[in-house]
Amino acid sequence: MARLRPDVLVCAASAQSPYERAAAPSAWTDLIAAAGFGVTLALQAELVSRLAVALAGGVPGATLVNGAFPDAVNPLLAALDLPVRCGIGNVATLAACLDAALGRPGQRRLAVLGHHAHLAAPGPDGEDTAEVRAWLDGRPVPDVTGLLAGYRALPRPELNALAGHAGAALVAALAAGEEVTASLPGPLGLPGGYPVRLTGGRTELRLPAELPVAQAVAWNTAAGRRDGVEVGGGHVRYPERARAALAAYRPDLAGGWHASELPEIACRFTALRDHLRTVPPAPARSVLEEAR
Repeated sequence: MARLRPDVLVCAASAQSPYERAAAPSAWTDLIAAAGFGVTLALQAELVSRLAVALAGGVPGATLVNGAFPDAVNPLLAALDLPVRCGIGNVATLAACLDAALGRPGQRRLAVLGHHAHLAAPGPDGEDTAEVRAWLDGRPVPDVTGLLAGYRALPRPELNALAGHAGAALVAALAAGEEVTASLPGPLGLPGGYPVRLTGGRTELRLPAELPVAQAVAWNTAAGRRDGVEVGGGHVRYPERARAALAAYRPDLAGGWHASELPEIACRFTALRDHLRTVPPAPARSVLEEAR
Protein backbone atom coordinates (compact mmCIF):
# COMPACT_ATOMS: atom_id res chain seq x y z
CA MET A 1 0.00 0.00 0.00
CA ALA A 2 2.82 2.39 0.83
CA ARG A 3 4.31 1.75 -2.61
CA LEU A 4 1.04 2.08 -4.53
CA ARG A 5 -0.34 4.96 -2.43
CA PRO A 6 -3.93 4.74 -3.67
CA ASP A 7 -6.29 7.66 -3.15
CA VAL A 8 -9.27 5.29 -3.15
CA LEU A 9 -9.18 1.56 -2.44
CA VAL A 10 -12.27 -0.49 -3.34
CA CYS A 11 -12.79 -3.97 -1.92
CA ALA A 12 -15.27 -5.85 -4.10
CA ALA A 13 -14.30 -9.36 -3.01
CA SER A 14 -14.85 -11.64 -0.04
CA ALA A 15 -14.36 -15.25 0.99
CA GLN A 16 -18.04 -16.08 0.48
CA SER A 17 -20.06 -15.72 -2.71
CA PRO A 18 -23.76 -14.89 -2.46
CA TYR A 19 -24.33 -17.13 -5.50
CA GLU A 20 -23.10 -20.37 -3.94
CA ARG A 21 -26.60 -21.66 -3.24
CA ALA A 22 -27.45 -21.57 -6.95
CA ALA A 23 -24.06 -22.74 -8.19
CA ALA A 24 -23.12 -25.39 -5.60
CA PRO A 25 -25.91 -26.21 -3.13
CA SER A 26 -24.91 -28.09 0.01
CA ALA A 27 -25.66 -28.31 3.71
CA TRP A 28 -23.66 -25.08 4.02
CA THR A 29 -26.01 -23.18 1.72
CA ASP A 30 -28.94 -24.76 3.59
CA LEU A 31 -27.53 -23.24 6.78
CA ILE A 32 -27.26 -19.81 5.14
CA ALA A 33 -30.87 -20.12 3.94
CA ALA A 34 -32.06 -21.08 7.41
CA ALA A 35 -30.00 -18.59 9.41
CA GLY A 36 -29.83 -15.68 6.98
CA PHE A 37 -27.00 -14.20 4.92
CA GLY A 38 -25.62 -12.55 8.07
CA VAL A 39 -24.22 -15.91 9.20
CA THR A 40 -21.46 -15.32 6.60
CA LEU A 41 -20.41 -12.02 8.22
CA ALA A 42 -16.97 -13.19 9.36
CA LEU A 43 -16.23 -14.54 5.88
CA GLN A 44 -17.35 -11.24 4.35
CA ALA A 45 -15.20 -9.20 6.73
CA GLU A 46 -11.94 -11.16 6.82
CA LEU A 47 -10.36 -9.89 3.58
CA VAL A 48 -11.48 -6.27 3.80
CA SER A 49 -10.32 -6.05 7.42
CA ARG A 50 -6.79 -7.05 6.34
CA LEU A 51 -6.91 -4.52 3.52
CA ALA A 52 -8.04 -1.83 5.97
CA VAL A 53 -5.11 -2.60 8.30
CA ALA A 54 -2.66 -2.39 5.38
CA LEU A 55 -4.21 0.84 4.12
CA ALA A 56 -4.13 2.49 7.55
CA GLY A 57 -0.49 1.54 7.97
CA GLY A 58 0.69 2.41 4.48
CA VAL A 59 -1.48 5.33 3.35
CA PRO A 60 -3.16 7.09 6.29
CA GLY A 61 -5.98 9.25 5.03
CA ALA A 62 -6.75 7.18 1.93
CA THR A 63 -10.40 6.30 1.27
CA LEU A 64 -11.61 2.73 1.69
CA VAL A 65 -14.87 1.73 -0.01
CA ASN A 66 -16.19 -1.70 0.92
CA GLY A 67 -18.45 -3.77 -1.31
CA ALA A 68 -18.52 -6.89 0.88
CA PHE A 69 -21.79 -6.83 2.87
CA PRO A 70 -21.05 -3.24 4.06
CA ASP A 71 -24.32 -2.98 6.00
CA ALA A 72 -22.87 -5.29 8.67
CA VAL A 73 -19.14 -5.38 7.85
CA ASN A 74 -18.58 -1.61 8.09
CA PRO A 75 -19.82 -1.43 11.71
CA LEU A 76 -17.43 -4.28 12.46
CA LEU A 77 -14.51 -2.37 10.88
CA ALA A 78 -15.46 0.78 12.79
CA ALA A 79 -15.44 -1.19 16.05
CA LEU A 80 -11.88 -2.24 15.21
CA ASP A 81 -11.00 1.42 14.59
CA LEU A 82 -10.25 0.62 10.94
CA PRO A 83 -10.87 3.30 8.30
CA VAL A 84 -13.84 2.72 5.99
CA ARG A 85 -15.64 5.59 4.25
CA CYS A 86 -18.74 3.82 3.01
CA GLY A 87 -19.92 0.87 0.97
CA ILE A 88 -21.35 0.22 -2.47
CA GLY A 89 -24.45 -1.65 -3.57
CA ASN A 90 -27.52 -2.46 -1.47
CA VAL A 91 -29.21 0.85 -0.59
CA ALA A 92 -27.35 2.50 -3.49
CA THR A 93 -28.90 -0.10 -5.81
CA LEU A 94 -32.34 0.51 -4.33
CA ALA A 95 -31.85 4.27 -4.72
CA ALA A 96 -30.89 3.83 -8.38
CA CYS A 97 -34.03 1.76 -8.95
CA LEU A 98 -36.25 4.32 -7.23
CA ASP A 99 -34.61 7.14 -9.19
CA ALA A 100 -35.47 5.35 -12.44
CA ALA A 101 -39.01 4.50 -11.29
CA LEU A 102 -39.66 8.14 -10.33
CA GLY A 103 -38.53 9.49 -13.71
CA ARG A 104 -34.89 10.19 -12.76
CA PRO A 105 -35.11 13.23 -10.49
CA GLY A 106 -31.50 12.53 -9.43
CA GLN A 107 -29.83 11.48 -6.20
CA ARG A 108 -29.55 15.06 -4.92
CA ARG A 109 -33.33 15.20 -4.63
CA LEU A 110 -33.77 11.62 -3.45
CA ALA A 111 -32.96 10.28 0.03
CA VAL A 112 -33.26 6.55 0.77
CA LEU A 113 -33.05 4.62 4.03
CA GLY A 114 -32.63 0.91 3.40
CA HIS A 115 -30.69 -2.24 4.22
CA HIS A 116 -29.14 -5.14 2.30
CA ALA A 117 -32.14 -7.16 3.51
CA HIS A 118 -34.41 -4.88 1.46
CA LEU A 119 -33.06 -6.15 -1.85
CA ALA A 120 -35.91 -8.63 -1.37
CA ALA A 121 -39.45 -7.48 -0.68
CA PRO A 122 -40.48 -7.46 2.99
CA GLY A 123 -42.43 -10.43 4.31
CA PRO A 124 -46.07 -10.45 5.38
CA ASP A 125 -45.63 -10.32 9.14
CA GLY A 126 -43.46 -9.33 12.10
CA GLU A 127 -40.32 -7.27 11.57
CA ASP A 128 -40.39 -8.17 7.87
CA THR A 129 -43.19 -5.66 7.31
CA ALA A 130 -40.70 -2.76 7.36
CA GLU A 131 -40.13 -1.42 3.85
CA VAL A 132 -37.50 0.89 2.41
CA ARG A 133 -38.12 4.52 3.33
CA ALA A 134 -37.58 7.19 0.70
CA TRP A 135 -38.05 10.94 0.40
CA LEU A 136 -38.14 13.12 -2.71
CA ASP A 137 -37.43 16.80 -2.09
CA GLY A 138 -37.97 16.09 1.61
CA ARG A 139 -41.40 14.50 1.16
CA PRO A 140 -42.07 10.78 1.75
CA VAL A 141 -42.31 8.71 -1.43
CA PRO A 142 -45.55 6.68 -1.46
CA ASP A 143 -45.83 3.03 -2.56
CA VAL A 144 -42.14 2.21 -2.43
CA THR A 145 -43.02 -1.49 -2.66
CA GLY A 146 -44.84 -0.93 -5.95
CA LEU A 147 -42.04 1.22 -7.35
CA LEU A 148 -39.42 -1.43 -6.54
CA ALA A 149 -41.45 -4.50 -7.53
CA GLY A 150 -40.23 -4.75 -11.12
CA TYR A 151 -36.59 -4.26 -10.15
CA ARG A 152 -36.75 -6.81 -7.34
CA ALA A 153 -38.08 -9.31 -9.87
CA LEU A 154 -34.97 -8.95 -12.05
CA PRO A 155 -32.39 -11.76 -12.06
CA ARG A 156 -29.75 -10.89 -9.47
CA PRO A 157 -26.95 -10.42 -12.08
CA GLU A 158 -29.05 -7.70 -13.74
CA LEU A 159 -29.70 -6.03 -10.40
CA ASN A 160 -25.98 -6.23 -9.67
CA ALA A 161 -25.28 -4.46 -12.97
CA LEU A 162 -27.21 -1.49 -11.58
CA ALA A 163 -25.16 -1.73 -8.39
CA GLY A 164 -21.96 -1.77 -10.43
CA HIS A 165 -22.94 1.35 -12.34
CA ALA A 166 -23.80 3.22 -9.13
CA GLY A 167 -20.56 2.02 -7.53
CA ALA A 168 -18.45 3.09 -10.49
CA ALA A 169 -19.98 6.57 -10.44
CA LEU A 170 -19.25 6.86 -6.71
CA VAL A 171 -15.62 5.75 -7.03
CA ALA A 172 -15.00 8.04 -10.02
CA ALA A 173 -16.35 11.01 -8.05
CA LEU A 174 -14.28 10.15 -4.97
CA ALA A 175 -11.11 9.75 -7.04
CA ALA A 176 -11.72 13.14 -8.65
CA GLY A 177 -12.33 14.81 -5.29
CA GLU A 178 -15.90 15.72 -6.22
CA GLU A 179 -18.76 16.11 -3.78
CA VAL A 180 -21.00 13.05 -3.65
CA THR A 181 -24.69 13.17 -2.79
CA ALA A 182 -26.15 9.68 -2.69
CA SER A 183 -27.62 6.94 -0.54
CA LEU A 184 -24.89 4.52 0.56
CA PRO A 185 -24.45 1.53 2.87
CA GLY A 186 -22.30 1.62 5.98
CA PRO A 187 -21.31 5.34 6.10
CA LEU A 188 -19.58 6.36 9.33
CA GLY A 189 -19.48 2.68 10.28
CA LEU A 190 -23.26 2.64 10.77
CA PRO A 191 -25.42 -0.44 10.16
CA GLY A 192 -27.53 -0.40 7.01
CA GLY A 193 -27.78 2.36 4.41
CA TYR A 194 -28.46 6.11 4.62
CA PRO A 195 -28.67 9.23 2.47
CA VAL A 196 -25.29 10.96 2.73
CA ARG A 197 -23.13 13.78 1.46
CA LEU A 198 -19.39 13.22 1.02
CA THR A 199 -17.30 16.37 0.74
CA GLY A 200 -13.53 16.13 0.84
CA GLY A 201 -12.75 13.97 3.84
CA ARG A 202 -16.09 14.70 5.51
CA THR A 203 -19.09 12.35 5.59
CA GLU A 204 -22.44 13.62 6.82
CA LEU A 205 -25.92 12.13 6.89
CA ARG A 206 -28.69 14.02 5.13
CA LEU A 207 -31.71 12.55 6.85
CA PRO A 208 -35.08 14.32 6.74
CA ALA A 209 -35.51 16.78 9.60
CA GLU A 210 -38.21 14.65 11.23
CA LEU A 211 -35.97 11.55 11.43
CA PRO A 212 -33.34 11.64 14.23
CA VAL A 213 -30.09 9.78 13.59
CA ALA A 214 -30.68 7.43 16.54
CA GLN A 215 -34.06 6.44 15.14
CA ALA A 216 -32.62 5.80 11.67
CA VAL A 217 -29.85 3.63 13.15
CA ALA A 218 -32.36 1.67 15.26
CA TRP A 219 -34.54 1.15 12.18
CA ASN A 220 -31.61 -0.20 10.15
CA THR A 221 -30.49 -2.39 13.04
CA ALA A 222 -33.94 -3.95 13.18
CA ALA A 223 -33.93 -4.44 9.41
CA GLY A 224 -30.59 -6.23 9.69
CA ARG A 225 -32.19 -8.92 11.83
CA ARG A 226 -33.89 -10.13 8.67
CA ASP A 227 -30.38 -10.98 7.49
CA GLY A 228 -29.82 -12.96 10.68
CA VAL A 229 -27.23 -10.72 12.31
CA GLU A 230 -26.87 -7.61 14.45
CA VAL A 231 -23.66 -5.63 15.00
CA GLY A 232 -23.48 -3.06 17.76
CA GLY A 233 -20.86 -1.86 20.20
CA GLY A 234 -18.32 -4.19 18.62
CA HIS A 235 -20.46 -7.25 19.36
CA VAL A 236 -21.96 -9.58 16.77
CA ARG A 237 -25.26 -11.11 17.84
CA TYR A 238 -27.59 -13.52 16.09
CA PRO A 239 -31.38 -13.28 16.43
CA GLU A 240 -33.23 -16.42 17.50
CA ARG A 241 -33.73 -17.92 14.02
CA ALA A 242 -30.04 -17.63 13.15
CA ARG A 243 -28.90 -18.66 16.59
CA ALA A 244 -30.94 -21.86 16.50
CA ALA A 245 -29.76 -22.79 13.00
CA LEU A 246 -26.11 -22.20 13.89
CA ALA A 247 -26.34 -23.94 17.27
CA ALA A 248 -27.16 -27.21 15.51
CA TYR A 249 -23.57 -27.23 14.22
CA ARG A 250 -21.48 -24.84 16.33
CA PRO A 251 -22.98 -23.78 19.66
CA ASP A 252 -19.76 -21.89 20.38
CA LEU A 253 -20.49 -19.57 17.45
CA ALA A 254 -24.23 -19.26 18.00
CA GLY A 255 -23.76 -17.15 21.12
CA GLY A 256 -22.12 -14.36 19.10
CA TRP A 257 -18.63 -12.90 19.24
CA HIS A 258 -16.65 -9.67 19.52
CA ALA A 259 -15.05 -7.80 16.62
CA SER A 260 -11.61 -8.37 18.13
CA GLU A 261 -12.11 -12.13 17.62
CA LEU A 262 -12.62 -11.79 13.85
CA PRO A 263 -9.52 -13.72 12.63
CA GLU A 264 -10.25 -16.73 14.85
CA ILE A 265 -13.99 -16.62 14.17
CA ALA A 266 -13.35 -16.49 10.42
CA CYS A 267 -11.20 -19.63 10.76
CA ARG A 268 -13.99 -21.42 12.64
CA PHE A 269 -16.59 -20.48 10.05
CA THR A 270 -14.25 -21.55 7.26
CA ALA A 271 -13.82 -24.97 8.90
CA LEU A 272 -17.58 -25.29 9.34
CA ARG A 273 -18.17 -24.32 5.72
CA ASP A 274 -15.54 -26.74 4.43
CA HIS A 275 -17.22 -29.57 6.34
CA LEU A 276 -20.79 -28.71 5.35
CA ARG A 277 -19.85 -28.33 1.70
CA THR A 278 -19.20 -32.07 1.68
CA VAL A 279 -22.77 -32.78 2.86
CA PRO A 280 -25.57 -32.80 0.24
CA PRO A 281 -28.37 -30.27 0.67
CA ALA A 282 -31.66 -31.36 2.19
CA PRO A 283 -34.10 -32.69 -0.42
CA ALA A 284 -36.61 -30.14 -1.66
CA ARG A 285 -40.02 -30.47 -0.05
CA SER A 286 -42.98 -31.20 -2.31
CA VAL A 287 -45.96 -28.87 -2.62
CA LEU A 288 -48.04 -31.43 -0.69
CA GLU A 289 -45.52 -31.53 2.15
CA GLU A 290 -45.47 -27.73 2.30
CA ALA A 291 -49.29 -27.71 2.53
CA ARG A 292 -49.16 -30.14 5.45
